[in-house]
Amino acid sequence: MKKVNVGIIGLGTIGSGVYEALLDNAELIRQRSNVSIIVKGVCDKNKKVLKTISSRKDLIKTSNAADLINDSEIDVIVELIGGIERAKHIITAALNNGKHVVTANKALLSECWREIFPLAEKNNLFIKFEASVCGAIPIIRTLQECFVGNKIERIYGILNGTTNFILTEMKEKGYSFRKALKIAQEKGIAEKKPELDISGKDSAQKLVILSLIGFGQDISLSDVYVEGITEIEPQDIRNASLWGYSIKLLAIAKDRPDGLELRVHPTLLKSSNLLSDVRGEDNAVFVRGDLVGDSLLFGKGAGKTPTASSVIGDIAEIAQQISFRGKHIVTYNYNYIPEKKKISRIEELSFSFYLRFSVIDKPGVLAGISSILAENNISIANVFQNERKEGKAVPVLVLTHKAKEGDMRKAITRINKLSYVTDKTVAIRIES
Repeated sequence: MKKVNVGIIGLGTIGSGVYEALLDNAELIRQRSNVSIIVKGVCDKNKKVLKTISSRKDLIKTSNAADLINDSEIDVIVELIGGIERAKHIITAALNNGKHVVTANKALLSECWREIFPLAEKNNLFIKFEASVCGAIPIIRTLQECFVGNKIERIYGILNGTTNFILTEMKEKGYSFRKALKIAQEKGIAEKKPELDISGKDSAQKLVILSLIGFGQDISLSDVYVEGITEIEPQDIRNASLWGYSIKLLAIAKDRPDGLELRVHPTLLKSSNLLSDVRGEDNAVFVRGDLVGDSLLFGKGAGKTPTASSVIGDIAEIAQQISFRGKHIVTYNYNYIPEKKKISRIEELSFSFYLRFSVIDKPGVLAGISSILAENNISIANVFQNERKEGKAVPVLVLTHKAKEGDMRKAITRINKLSYVTDKTVAIRIES
C-alpha cells in the first residue's frame, strides 16, 4: 500500500482536530483511499502544546516550521496557523520545496491567491483549501469538479456561523444584538474580538474564494460591498416576520450581463426560502448553474471536527493523486476567463427595501416621507404602523418596490434631516 507523509503546522483547535482524526480514523482512511496517510511531524510555536501531543517515538515535534518544510520525506504540508504574513511564508516555502499544501486560511487566499496559485502550478503541486469556506460543506470541490460543466450564474449563502447564531438568538429569544453576541462568546462560537465576523468581512473573504472558482475572474476583497449586522435590532426581526421574512447575513455573487455583483449584507429572505430555516451556527450555500439548475449545500460551517473533516478530505485526495498518478498532476485553472468583467457598484444595483423610520407621531409625517421617496423614484409597496403615541416617537415600517441603491441613499439622507425624524433610518435589502 502506498504511503504519504504529512506535516501539520499549527496545533490549535483545527490542527489538533486534524491530528487526532488522522490517528483515530487511520484504518478507515486506508480502507477507503487505499493510501496510508502518516503524520510525520507536527509544529507549533507553543512548546507546551507540543508536549501535550501523545505520539509515537518517531514523530517530529518542533516549534520551527522549516524542520517540516525541509524534511525530504514529507509530501504534504498542512498550514493551520491562520493569519497572513507567516502563513504566506510557510506556504510559499513549502511549494518552493516541492511540498503539496493543504490550508484552511481564507484570509490569506482571498488576499494572496494571485501569488500562491500560480506558484503551485509552476511547481506542479497541489494546493487544496476546502476547509477555508464553510467548514464541512464540500462547496469548493462541488464547484471545481461536480459543476465543472456549468456556467455558474449565482452563488449566495450563509457563510458565517457566528452571525447566523446571533441572528437566530435574536429571532427565537428576542435578545438584543449585544446579548446574543455575549452568549455566542460564552459558548465559544464568537471570538473575544468578533469584528471579523460581525462586520461581514469573514463572509466577504469566503465570497472572494467562491467567486474566483465560480466565475474565473480576477477578484479582490475590495470588489465586495460589505455591511455587517451590528445595526440589526430585535424589532427589525419581528417586523420582518410580520411580512413573512427572515433576516440573514448573506454573501451574494451574481454573474450578470452587465457585470459581476459581489456583496455581503443583512438581507430579508422570504420564510419559504430554504436558507431562512438555517439556524444557529450552521452554514448553507445556494448555487445556480445553467445545467444543474438550483442546488443547496448545507452543514456545519466551523468547529474542530467539521473543519478537520474537510482538511483530511483534501489530504486524502492529494495522497491518492500522487500515489497513483505520480508527478503528472492536473491543477485547476482559477483565473480561467481572461477578459476582466466589470464589478457592479452597489449604488448601481436595484433592490426592494425594508425601511424603518423613527418619527414623531403627528399628522403629515407619512406624507412628507412618501413625497421624498417619490421624488427619488422609490415606490411604496406596503406601510405599517403598529403603535400610536401622539406627539411621541414611533416606528413606521415601509416595504418598497425595486429601487436603485443610489436613489435610496439620497432619499434616506434627506429623510434623516427632517425635524420629525428622531433616529437614523434602518434600511435592509430584500433578496428575491
